[in-house]
Amino acid sequence: MADGSMAATAQFSALSFDSVHDETLSALWSDLEAHGCATVFQSLTFMRSLEDAVVRERSGQPLYIAIIDTAWNRPKMIVPLMVRRTFGVRRIDFLDHGVADYHFPLVTKEVASDPTLAERLRRAFVSALPSHDILIIAKIIREFRGAPNPLWNGGSLIETGDGASRIDLDKDNLRRARSNHSVYGKVAKQRAKLEKLPQFEIVEARTPREIDSILNTMADQRLSRFSKYGMNDSLQDTAIFAHFRRLAMEGCASGKILLHGLRAGDEWIATSYCLCHKDVVTGTLCSIDEGRYRKHSPGLIATVLEIEWAERNGFALYDFGAGTYDYKDRFGGRHRLMKAMANTGTVIGALYLAAWKARLALRLWLTERPALHTWLRLRKRALLGLLGRRDGVKTRTARAIPLIWRYWCLMSVPLL
Repeated sequence: MADGSMAATAQFSALSFDSVHDETLSALWSDLEAHGCATVFQSLTFMRSLEDAVVRERSGQPLYIAIIDTAWNRPKMIVPLMVRRTFGVRRIDFLDHGVADYHFPLVTKEVASDPTLAERLRRAFVSALPSHDILIIAKIIREFRGAPNPLWNGGSLIETGDGASRIDLDKDNLRRARSNHSVYGKVAKQRAKLEKLPQFEIVEARTPREIDSILNTMADQRLSRFSKYGMNDSLQDTAIFAHFRRLAMEGCASGKILLHGLRAGDEWIATSYCLCHKDVVTGTLCSIDEGRYRKHSPGLIATVLEIEWAERNGFALYDFGAGTYDYKDRFGGRHRLMKAMANTGTVIGALYLAAWKARLALRLWLTERPALHTWLRLRKRALLGLLGRRDGVKTRTARAIPLIWRYWCLMSVPLL
C-alpha cells in the first residue's frame, strides 16, 4: 500500500510503496514497463520473484519510489530500493541482493528526446528519499536502449572498475563480428567435434525435470569452480537459487527464460541461463564441467548458442551481462562502463562513504594482482570454514553464521 505522496517539483509528485505487490504500484509499473524503458532486472516479473524469494529472507525493508507527472497522472520513473540499518547507519541501496546486473530505473522513453527531463527526474527522486545517512547505487549504466539513465550524474559518479558488454544482432553487425573475430570459427570447429559424439545433445529446458536437472548441475559446477579460487557463488544461496528456479519454471515454456544444457550421455558438460525481455536477451548464469570435455570450450559454445537463439527469435540485442571478462571482447561485444552514485545525508554517512571508497580502492588494487587476490580469498575461505558462513544467507550447505562475518560485510563491497 502506498505510504503517501510528497511534492517533488511543481510538475512531479512522488509515491512511496513497501511492496511490489501493491495494486497501485503494480498498475503504475505495468504501464511504465509497457511504454517506457527498463532492463529485465527491473521488470515486474523479475521484481516480484526477487521480493518473494529473496527480499523476505533478508534484513531491511523494500522501498519503491514512483515519480508521477501530475499534469497527466502518469508514471515517469520508478526506482526500487532497499532501506536497512547496518550497525546504526541508515543506508539505502538499489534493490538488488546480488542478482541484478544493472541499476537502471524504469523510466519514460521521453528522456531520450528531452535532455532536461532526466535531470529533473533525478532531482525529484532525491527529494523523495526518506531520511538516511547514505544512499549507494553501485551498478549504474549510462543508458539502455537509447534511454539515458536519470541516476547517471556525470562528474559526481564513482569509478568502480566494473563494466558490461553487448552485441547488436542485426545481420550486418553479426557478419562483421563473425568475420573479424576468430572465436566464432574456433567455436564452430569445437562444436562439430562434440556433435560427432554418439550421445551428444543440446538441451533447451522446457519441462520441470529438465529445468531442475540443469539448474542443479549448474549450481554444483559453479560451486566446484568458484571454490578453487576462494570465491563465493550467489547460486549457492537457497533464496537466490529459488528465485532463478521460479523464473525458469514460469518462463522456459514461454521463451522468457532460455536455459541450455550441453550433454554427452548422462554427463552435463556446460549450462547457461538467459533472461529474455522485450528485444534483449541477457546472459546471466553459466557453468562448465572441469572434466574431459573442457578442451572443447563448452562455455564458449553455450554463448554462441545463446547468440544464435536470440538472432533466430528476432531479438535486437544480446547482452553478455555484467563483468569485464576477456572472453566477451572476443565476440565483438561493445563495452559499457558501470559507475556508482552516492548521496550522504549526515556526517556518519560521509564517514561511511569514505570507508566504502577505501574498501573499493583495495578491491581494485587486488584485482590487478590476481595471484595475491586468489591467495587471500582462499585464506579467508579457510578461516570462514572454521567460523561459519555469510550473514543471514542460507546456503545449500548451511551453517551457523558468526557475528564477525557481519562486520566483515559492513561495507558491502566485494573484496576477497
